[in-house]
Amino acid sequence: MRPWQVFLLILVLAFFAVSSAWKVLYVLTYVLLILFILSWVWTRFSLRQMVFRRTSVAARVQVGEVFDERLTLDNLGTLPKLWVQIADGSTLPGHWAGYVASMGGRKRATWRARSVCQQRGRFQLGPVMAMSGDPFGLFRRRVVLAPAQEVMVLPRVYPLSNFSLFTGGLPGRGKSSRRALQTTTTPTTIREYVSGDALSRIHWRSSAHYNKLMVKEFDLDPAVDAWIFLDLHAAVQTGEGDESTEEYGVTIAATLATYLLQQDFSLGMIVNAGRRELLSLDRGDRQIERVLELLAVITAGDGPELKEALAMDAFHFGRNAVAIVITPSNSRDWHESLRHLKLRGVQTAVIGLDAASFDEQPSDEDTLALLEGSGVPVMRIKCGESIPQILETSTDVRAITQR
Repeated sequence: MRPWQVFLLILVLAFFAVSSAWKVLYVLTYVLLILFILSWVWTRFSLRQMVFRRTSVAARVQVGEVFDERLTLDNLGTLPKLWVQIADGSTLPGHWAGYVASMGGRKRATWRARSVCQQRGRFQLGPVMAMSGDPFGLFRRRVVLAPAQEVMVLPRVYPLSNFSLFTGGLPGRGKSSRRALQTTTTPTTIREYVSGDALSRIHWRSSAHYNKLMVKEFDLDPAVDAWIFLDLHAAVQTGEGDESTEEYGVTIAATLATYLLQQDFSLGMIVNAGRRELLSLDRGDRQIERVLELLAVITAGDGPELKEALAMDAFHFGRNAVAIVITPSNSRDWHESLRHLKLRGVQTAVIGLDAASFDEQPSDEDTLALLEGSGVPVMRIKCGESIPQILETSTDVRAITQR
């Protein structure tokens, strides 16, 4: 029964009690009025001194990982709470942190919320609402116990042991890097001084520690800057959800970028989506974070077509650069832009997503074979194929010839 209905009933009983002077009606009127007032007061105090806390393992997770958080509700008052319902306004798909509890005075309720992250993006946890009421169900009260906070789900990154595109030994830092005879910007280790070493290479702190002269050794700077060009033009995307060219493209870009940066390459990224997104060349863990943050929230859009995008960004690619284009486009109009890059000395390669396979249609004409004929390495990926297996062992890719 709604409060206004109970109040109306009290008024009707009071009217008949006064008009008839029947004692029973007076008693009923007083009882209902007292219950009405007590219920209202109970509801006003039902959520007093309630404190809610949520503790998550991390504010960032990756697709496929479990997002786990511990939630705590404390009743700091001495009065018991007959029932408290916690409602969480989280937008993270599949994550529900609601709870219903009956709590005594100065008691605590704890529970956990766990969900497997299936979708990349920036999501909201909360706000957390608490609802309670009186024992007779006349009144309800809602209060906000905790504001909203953000959680970012990064795209899935597959571990790679190698990348078959670089079979020819594309130069760069990492396990295969060589020591430089000259001084570069990257000292990597120290060794004992030998006759003929320049005094400028002496590392005085290590010399004092070992009580003998120690000199710095340097790595060669990488000869190649890697660029990943991800085509998310909406007109060429097919499929839905995880089985879409958009998600495959993002996953491949995240996996390749992480692998190359872990190999200590200098990497930049350009995404052709609703608007052009550019990450300048950088290396290391901070660049991995930037790449994954960008790819977590990027979506396909009606930006420029691939041909125009390649032409606009061509000036970023120098002679000591390799450009890896990831696209589901089966058109030929952008091939010429790629050939122009190659003529300028840019080493180019294409990872082609078979768009027809994402719609369960027969494969279209293989226009990427034209690029292969002109010496551009091409890697093809179909819907349902293992991304890391293709990237590591594809036989369709010819190594980039090192000048």
